[in-house]
Amino acid sequence: MRFDLIDANLCQSCPEVKPFRPNITYVIKLRQLPRAETGMPKSSKTTIVKSAMRTFAVLEFFRETKRAASVTEISAALEMPQSSTSVLLSSLVELNYLEYDRLTRRFLPSYRVNLLGDWIRRSPFRDTKLTDLMEELWRATGGETVMLGHQAGAAGMQYLHVVPSTSRLQYTAQAGQIRPMVRTALGHVLLSQMPNATVRGIIRRNNAEEPDQSMRVRESVFLEEVERIRRRGFSESSGRTTPGANTIGMLVPLPKRRAPLAIGIGGPIERIAAKRELIIEVMQRRLEKLTDETGRGSSQK
Repeated sequence: MRFDLIDANLCQSCPEVKPFRPNITYVIKLRQLPRAETGMPKSSKTTIVKSAMRTFAVLEFFRETKRAASVTEISAALEMPQSSTSVLLSSLVELNYLEYDRLTRRFLPSYRVNLLGDWIRRSPFRDTKLTDLMEELWRATGGETVMLGHQAGAAGMQYLHVVPSTSRLQYTAQAGQIRPMVRTALGHVLLSQMPNATVRGIIRRNNAEEPDQSMRVRESVFLEEVERIRRRGFSESSGRTTPGANTIGMLVPLPKRRAPLAIGIGGPIERIAAKRELIIEVMQRRLEKLTDETGRGSSQK
């Protein structure tokens, strides 16, 4: 899966999308990402249980489609055998994680799924939700794409939540997807919080798993960039990670016991350049406010 600038109207030519509606971010197909893109090692002692992977794939499917779906639809979208899909969905209904409409023969997540992570979102921020922060940043910056991410595995950065731009020309990213740490502005912010020895190890792993030699990064140059991020408190991709796009990323202030999170605002280079100072000022001000709410000292000054 690529993370590119897209013209929403061009999706009229996508055969997978029927019918087309402008200004909608379409998910063509959920699939397992190549290891080079996920940042996961080529070999691992940890084996992912297939049923667990499929369970979360089903939940991600509903998150993206936001509607009820039949066994046939889910099976086709996830490229799973229909018999296995049917058994899995029936099990999730039995466990009260899915609801089944016998008249339409369609499945839909239950409210129990919605409540699974509710305590996580409330706890660190004393009822101030990260999604509310992202919506506020989205409005304050004229509707540019806002992304939240964390480290996934040894060397990957995963998008946890995305508020997409409403502009025809936009930067797109999909929640749940994982990219190499060195290939994202949010990954750069997370790396700036690590010792240089750890950063070197992640650089080497990402480079080793990148089949395109032109996409690999020079260790010395990258470490200089990490040092700049530490000094000024934010990262800026400026077209280096995704051609034609710029993302400005900062660290989210959290209690030290929590895993670090990064937040970023991205869009076409020219459009972000025109509002660069506004974006930086708004992000710093809102994250400082969040610092006061969480009681943690901020490095975003």
